[in-house]
Amino acid sequence: MVETAGCCGLLQACCHRHDPQTYIIQGEFEIDRSPWFSLCASGLSVVVRLYSQDNKDPTTRKGIKSENAYVMKGKELERKKHEVLSMKVPTKVIKFKLKFEVTRDFGIPGAFVVENRDKKHEFFLKSVTLHYIKHPIYPITKTRFKRIFFSDQLYRPNKTPQGLVELRKKELQKLQDPRRKGEWNPWDQIYDYDVYNNLGDPENGRLYDRPVLGGSTKFPYPRRLKTGHPNCQRDHSRESGPASCFQFYVRPDERMSDEKLQELKNNFVEALIRFLAPESTLQHLWDRECPDFVTKVAHFFVPKAAISKKDVRFIRSIIDFCRKLKLPSSHGGPSRSVSDPSGEQDIFEDIIGFYADKEVEDIFDSDKQRLEKLVPKEILNQVVATLALKRQHVSAQLPSIIAEDKVAWAEDKEFGRQMLAGTNPVRIRHLKAIEANRAFILDHHYLEQFLTMINGKGVCAYATRTILIAPDLSSVTLQPVGIELSLPGDSPRLVLPQDTLLWEFAKFHVSSNDAAYHQLVSHWLHTHAVVEPFIIATRRRLSVMHPIHRILDPHFEDTLHINALARAIFLNAGGILETLLFTGEYSMELSSHLYKEWRFDKQALPEDLLERGMAKRRVRDEVVSGPMEQVGTDKSSNKAATGAEQTMFEVDAEVELVLEDYPYAKDGIEIWTAIETWVTEYCSVFYHNNNDVKEDEEIQEWWNEVKTRGHKDRNEGWYDINTFESLVKALATLIWITSGLHAAVNFRQYGYGEEEVYKEVNIMKFVEEMLPDKFQMKLALAVMDLLSRHTSDEIYLGQTSPQKEWPLIEGHDSIIQKKFKEFGENLEAIERNIKERNKEYLLMNRWGYAKIPYKLLYPDTSKSMRPTSKEKGKHHPEKTDINERGIPNSISV
Repeated sequence: MVETAGCCGLLQACCHRHDPQTYIIQGEFEIDRSPWFSLCASGLSVVVRLYSQDNKDPTTRKGIKSENAYVMKGKELERKKHEVLSMKVPTKVIKFKLKFEVTRDFGIPGAFVVENRDKKHEFFLKSVTLHYIKHPIYPITKTRFKRIFFSDQLYRPNKTPQGLVELRKKELQKLQDPRRKGEWNPWDQIYDYDVYNNLGDPENGRLYDRPVLGGSTKFPYPRRLKTGHPNCQRDHSRESGPASCFQFYVRPDERMSDEKLQELKNNFVEALIRFLAPESTLQHLWDRECPDFVTKVAHFFVPKAAISKKDVRFIRSIIDFCRKLKLPSSHGGPSRSVSDPSGEQDIFEDIIGFYADKEVEDIFDSDKQRLEKLVPKEILNQVVATLALKRQHVSAQLPSIIAEDKVAWAEDKEFGRQMLAGTNPVRIRHLKAIEANRAFILDHHYLEQFLTMINGKGVCAYATRTILIAPDLSSVTLQPVGIELSLPGDSPRLVLPQDTLLWEFAKFHVSSNDAAYHQLVSHWLHTHAVVEPFIIATRRRLSVMHPIHRILDPHFEDTLHINALARAIFLNAGGILETLLFTGEYSMELSSHLYKEWRFDKQALPEDLLERGMAKRRVRDEVVSGPMEQVGTDKSSNKAATGAEQTMFEVDAEVELVLEDYPYAKDGIEIWTAIETWVTEYCSVFYHNNNDVKEDEEIQEWWNEVKTRGHKDRNEGWYDINTFESLVKALATLIWITSGLHAAVNFRQYGYGEEEVYKEVNIMKFVEEMLPDKFQMKLALAVMDLLSRHTSDEIYLGQTSPQKEWPLIEGHDSIIQKKFKEFGENLEAIERNIKERNKEYLLMNRWGYAKIPYKLLYPDTSKSMRPTSKEKGKHHPEKTDINERGIPNSISV
């Protein structure tokens, strides 16, 4: 018996002599089905057929096919049960051993087709290939076609085995299916583009009407995944939403797992309970140390039988009332609380109280009513049900910047440092030829044209320009020296630091503007929104057998699903972002306006830094030790010190930074270089010259569709992919956006976002009408808590998914695995570099006044789970936030 590498790893071509003219191929199929789905007794409900990759049937021009194999006629190997978290319903996982009869000239299997003849129910094909994600197999009466699966072998289009050429084309045609009309269902395996016509809800009145984004010069925008939902009755240009935001169309292959979705829901519920529960203070020390104190005192005076639990609760309520009672001051001053004998009330204690340990029973009715308009009914019901079950003891990790020093953010130098290492380090620009090249600007003047509309809603906002000076260009923080405030039709006003109160007022407006820009542009538009068209085009134009589809796939995981959730909960009319940001109902119009500045050719990190003047191009013939060079250059000493030789990584550096102590850029350039090196090595396995790129018809169609359909409203900033170098640059840019850039602008919201709340409180005397109320503050904290958390099944840059390993490519498998291992080693070298830089306390932009090291771009390749307390104590002596978990592969939160 001879075994050959078969279709997808688990499938083995076993040459059992069943018939002189035929062979038998054996394979294992694992299916995941609900108890409501029953395979027909006849054994004919699920049919599987193999196709050869080597030889074609001259009649069909497809690969030679095997005889049909039926699942129930196969041998059952294993049966087990597991729980579906969201429904608590047992689901059976069954393994079958099938036998396929093929002709002697069949060759190696290259694809298989599955046909589900059950009339009502679907099942999930969990594994046929090694570590593939589970694929839904819907009844053929619904899908109208049979699902095709290909082997792990990767081929450029002109290298596809003859038997798979037609199947490859057929599969892509099905995914495009331009004839599909009406609302789409989960079994409609289709990808298509649409404009953002689903943010508003005109059925609820004019207050919820929003313009369509995309398809016009006034409101350009990237395209989103089409859902096929019916149009609104009042306005046929707008799409109506589903009954629940969790029921919109996203292809099952693109949806996050039930477990991950439930974890996100649970995180949201916990965050709402943690921050929106009724305010209460910690029990007094005597109450914590002796919780039965009241009961024991009462029983000292009254027999136990004479006092009930209800009486004890009544006594407790009297004590609590007296503790909070306001008493007149003995010297005629303002009244003070019994619990505040000093008579001084720190205004920040209210906000710190949001994080305090407390027991909660229910959310205020007024807050419930507001939440009903903002969060999905399913989430709110879970909040209410959780609180109704029992009293909840909740607590929140105090953000590092507050835990260290609750007013550190108020320092001017910390204010400037945030522009280099805070939540939005991608807006600051260098002002050349001013103050010996030491001047920088944070420009939010684009807001001026929106201020008439925004301020017409009762807001008091200003457009701002902030000038900052670096005393020198080494390891010093930026010092803000002037802020320009402007309103439409008025002369701008320059505010200087010596104008003490006005200076704080001006800094508040800068922070508010930067927070809005961060959420609407740096985070949502420049990562989530701009990547979505690339995902759609990849699915429509690149076969799963295409090597570029394979390298991009891990970086697109769950993004379509999370974007759909964001449109339904965060970006919608009257939704969370409109409620929290001062830009209100004009938020997405502002995002659309700033999309006019977006160019793909400036999204590569080196190009972005050059465009903003934060770096200058290095002379190309100056070859230097690259950013991943280790501190010591003596390899033997390194080996002696560490027990292993340190990896060296030399590059022809593209740029050098204007500010050496620019943490986002310093760490980011190293991550970018590692990504670009990995992409170059991977692509070189499949493309040997520029002609190979030019002649790849799928790549050319993919890139053309991205430009002409996905980003149709942006004609500038595109280059042709007709060389090996341009292909590498495009792929490295996409991987950088989905991994490093998203990590840098998303995962520090909890650690630093709270300072905005403090700033708003600090200038209450100036702009009271612009401040959020406590509900908005607490909701903002809950949202930042949610967005900053990594899920337990997160896959990080440099790691391989447990469901999918890199393909075994004929003749190249060892090369791919070797290069990917080198990629991981380069990321480990970056970790060591960042650790060394984080030991340098003189790098003030990396540490800041709160002494929090910059770790947003720390790869943390050694583990995917959060470190234990022991690990933190041993390996991470500095303080950590909930977000310091590595760089996720994809935009999945």
